[in-house]
Amino acid sequence: MTLHPITDRDALDLAGNIMVDFMPMKAFAEHPLILTEGHGVRVRDVHGKEYFDGISGTFCLSLGHGNQALIEAATRQIGRLAMAAPTLAANDRSLEAAKLLLSILPSQFTNLKWGGGGSEANEQAIKMARQYHKQAGNPRKFKVMSHYRGFHGVTGFALAATGWPHMKAQYEPMPGGFVHLHTPDPFRPPFPATPEQAGEIYAKLVEETIILEGPETIAALITEPVLMSAGVVVPPVNYMHKLRELCDRYDIILILDEIITGFGRIGKMFAAEHFGIWPDIIVLGKGISGAYAPLSATVITERLAKAFWGDAPVHYQAGHTFAGNPVSCAVGIAAMTEITQRRLWESSHTLGLHARQRLTMMKKRYPEIGLIRGEGLLFGVEFVLNASSKERFPADISFGIRVRDSAIGRGLLSRASHWMLALAPPLTTTQAELDSMLDILETSIADVLNFKDVRALIAA
Repeated sequence: MTLHPITDRDALDLAGNIMVDFMPMKAFAEHPLILTEGHGVRVRDVHGKEYFDGISGTFCLSLGHGNQALIEAATRQIGRLAMAAPTLAANDRSLEAAKLLLSILPSQFTNLKWGGGGSEANEQAIKMARQYHKQAGNPRKFKVMSHYRGFHGVTGFALAATGWPHMKAQYEPMPGGFVHLHTPDPFRPPFPATPEQAGEIYAKLVEETIILEGPETIAALITEPVLMSAGVVVPPVNYMHKLRELCDRYDIILILDEIITGFGRIGKMFAAEHFGIWPDIIVLGKGISGAYAPLSATVITERLAKAFWGDAPVHYQAGHTFAGNPVSCAVGIAAMTEITQRRLWESSHTLGLHARQRLTMMKKRYPEIGLIRGEGLLFGVEFVLNASSKERFPADISFGIRVRDSAIGRGLLSRASHWMLALAPPLTTTQAELDSMLDILETSIADVLNFKDVRALIAA
């Protein structure tokens, strides 16, 4: 079979034949962004135009594009062993990667199940929590609590735990046994409160939910330490401590979904360190392989692992073809090694402080920046129509989307909804590169504020 390279024209014509994540096919086909290569923190499209990769692919390309150590790790392993029979054997690279990962985590984490992506890993965590309770003598514990506006993936259980109705409406009814909690947003509580007070009240609402649902029926609570799709919401520290206390009190497995926040993204190796708590199950992905190969991990403590040790059928009864793939694990070893040796969480912390200073200055010039959120190199801005009331722009104005599109035109890729915009550049970004991204963001905000309908709305 002869391969025929795709020409620029072919790429544009074929854009209407693929489904891009979370984007209408028609909208993408009309204005397709087709990337062809990348180097460092920049990517290039089919026309040769360059962009700053301000979202690290999808919050995962922590070590930038063209990283030779990761490329060489994949190349060597492909030539050595590209696939191992996952239902019959482990492979040496998956064992080596497991040893490295467990050495990075606290000693109570002793066992893990590899996956190919975040949805798989969260699906595994939920299944493990339910199976654990059945095998530990608590078969009535099956319910899973999670937050409204949280995101845990697009597969069955992971989507049921996700707290956005618009993501689930087309597929309802969802699997049963999922209970949603208030989004622990310290700056937008449904009642007047300081962030500290909000943390206490949100926690009381969680406990009330546990009691009303019946503690004997609740298996797990899964949450992102930073709720990305909710607007880069960082919960109050006291709230996270209360969650750990409540889970201990009512024998509920606490699952931290660190798919985005793990491996240095928020200025700590893991977000659990930021809050000073550790879960019973920690779910990792994205940065674990620097996005050079699909890899995720569901890691459990020794206490949980004991319930899965024994003769059939107590083992965890699920698997994925590419889970623990030797090529993915070889890349994961290289990525985890580089992140730890270079202590990239420290530069993430430093650059995050710099970004916050820049954004704070920007906010003084543009009161439409209502809130600055995030930690480390995961930060965002929330746009408001009224700074004092924090009233957001109407959805039909799509302020955040307009800023994103203006920034794309100026060479910056970002993540946005109609009311917010987020950036998460590679951990290898320099301060000069970060400043260039923020310069584009500010210019784009100014551009959108000059739109006729936006000016009229503000004036009204």
